[in-house]
Amino acid sequence: MALSKRLFAIFSMVEKGSVAADIGCDHGLLSIALIKEGICSHVYACDLRKGPLDRAKQAIECANLSEQITPILSDGLQLVPQDCDTIIIAGMGFETIQGILERDFARLSSFQRIIVQSNRHVDELRRWISDHHFTILQEDIIEEDHFYEVICFSTQWHEAYDEDTVLFGIQQKHALFVPYWKQRLAKIEGILTQLPKQDSSYAQFTQLYKRIAAKLKECTSIEDHT
Repeated sequence: MALSKRLFAIFSMVEKGSVAADIGCDHGLLSIALIKEGICSHVYACDLRKGPLDRAKQAIECANLSEQITPILSDGLQLVPQDCDTIIIAGMGFETIQGILERDFARLSSFQRIIVQSNRHVDELRRWISDHHFTILQEDIIEEDHFYEVICFSTQWHEAYDEDTVLFGIQQKHALFVPYWKQRLAKIEGILTQLPKQDSSYAQFTQLYKRIAAKLKECTSIEDHT
């Protein structure tokens, strides 16, 4: 059962020997891979919807992994057992991820790794991490029909990240960094051509466009000197 590039990037951030909870497990593919490849000793496959959880249960049973993967009907972290040391929250929007983390905020310090992949507003997710003085451990950029960013962080104290890191992340030398931000720049340019200058968000998009353009120019300049 091959993982998508996005799921494999998440899989790669889970430490060997972990007990993980996949929040929003969908079909259970990631949970199954983590056990089959010997990364996790146990996985909790969690979803708040019965339909996806039933599909995950069927996949888990077909893989003969019912003793090592426990399906849980849970809204976020609510019913995740205490032995879990790694949580995965992926394939959702920032607001949903933020809600899951904040509803059980007191529990976050019990996890060694928190792996998140937001489909939107990744900079706001980094700002949330920064505002709470958490530590970003790893990041990755994946291209698979769309570009995705995956972030792994812990609750270990870290000074607030600067604005450059909040927007662009810690993987600014990643092979996909420039292609990803060129695509983002083109999208913003398209928005600006359609947006009236008197619109309240026009100045915000213009500032963002300038920041991205400057970062790309900086990256090109570095490449020219290497």
